[in-house]
Amino acid sequence: MYLRNLQDGSYIYLLLYVDDILIVAKIQGEIEKLKAKMRKVFEMKNLGEAKRILGMEISRDRDRGKLWLSQEYYLKKILQRFGMYDNTKPMSTPLTPHLKLSRRLSPTSDEE
Repeated sequence: MYLRNLQDGSYIYLLLYVDDILIVAKIQGEIEKLKAKMRKVFEMKNLGEAKRILGMEISRDRDRGKLWLSQEYYLKKILQRFGMYDNTKPMSTPLTPHLKLSRRLSPTSDEE
């Protein structure tokens, strides 16, 4: 993982796993600058907006500023591999449905 603090106080993140790269930033122009620098050194394909990475499906509602991650496809694949898919019953997640995750719930120090 690569992380850089930008001038406006936001961050740009580059996540790399084998040959999969995910670049995230508030400002699209910053993403384009980083990709241009990387293209000078590496052969790269731009696959567009991320829809899936490392078994996680990504859904967005940009108008409302919402992002969802789902591992449903990955879990089905694992259950099928071990012959357990046909014998399972769907259950809701153990988190309460009204739990709202936010930045203030994140740790602010290494100790936390």
